[in-house]
Amino acid sequence: MASQNQTEKKLIASKIGLKSIIRIFLVFSILSVMVAGAGNARADALDYLSPWSVGFESMYSWIDGQMGFDQTSTGYGSLNNLKTDLGLPDFNQTYRIYATMRPLEHHMIRVFGTIPEYYQGDIRPQWDLRLTHLPSAFNANAGQTTNDRVIVFPAGTLVKSQMRTAQFGFGYDLDFVLGPGHAAGLQGELRYIDLRVTISNRDAYSVPGGEAQTVPPLPRTALTEIGYQTNLISLDELAPCLGAHAQAVFPFGFGKMFPQMTLGGYTRMNFSLYPGYLNYVDVQAGLQLVTCPTACDRRFLAAKFGFEHESIFHDGQARAGRVLELKRDGLTCSLEAIF
Repeated sequence: MASQNQTEKKLIASKIGLKSIIRIFLVFSILSVMVAGAGNARADALDYLSPWSVGFESMYSWIDGQMGFDQTSTGYGSLNNLKTDLGLPDFNQTYRIYATMRPLEHHMIRVFGTIPEYYQGDIRPQWDLRLTHLPSAFNANAGQTTNDRVIVFPAGTLVKSQMRTAQFGFGYDLDFVLGPGHAAGLQGELRYIDLRVTISNRDAYSVPGGEAQTVPPLPRTALTEIGYQTNLISLDELAPCLGAHAQAVFPFGFGKMFPQMTLGGYTRMNFSLYPGYLNYVDVQAGLQLVTCPTACDRRFLAAKFGFEHESIFHDGQARAGRVLELKRDGLTCSLEAIF
């Protein structure tokens, strides 16, 4: 049995090592392509573009997702919905602050961050929540082997939950198409993601592993009362991302009523480079109002209104079988000062 466990650990380690090598090679290859493209791009002085900008953005979103423990191929854990099983609120409010600097015409550096968010909820689920698996182990002090058991939050009892999240990072934009009022190109980002989901219950108990495979409600035979129990899934990762962006300002204004205002559109999308272990997707699109008809002034304001989809999927099967998925779709509103 011990040799089999060691063999499985070696296989997992080798798989993780191979995945790391593939990711490093992929990142190096993509960065090489971007650097080569940057070398061919014109790095002229700023003759009509504004070198600085500062912005504030708010997002009103509704959430969806799930979390689960012991999600290996032979695990007993249940996938628990963030709203119907954990009681987290349907709607989130996110605030972001960002700044940009354009040292050369086709190159822009960005820094961004969100104000930390905190949500809590409670609910009485309609079914049992199967959580952490406690495998059998030999206790040398007691001289006996503990039973294989699974921690359960029983149906109808009060389950409390908390979610904390925050992000910050920096990025580099390479614009292949650039002119007064329009830009399009590729970007790379290093994004730090902090996401923690906690679930707790005061009436938890444990059941034998074999009985945990039965359909809820679980049998109440051979139960062991635990009392207060809390479980936590924590995502604390630095995710490299690649993506594309585009924006344009239409060459017309709003007539005599608003002669110094014009309409435009924008879009930006990011995709992480860890599609198996950590998958992050962020897509934005919308309209923008600019205070200059041709966006050629050195100082102007831009108000943006759009839609955003954000998805985070964390698969920790290589480490204790924990899975966390968070999806947020919502409306965004931002105000950016360019000078």
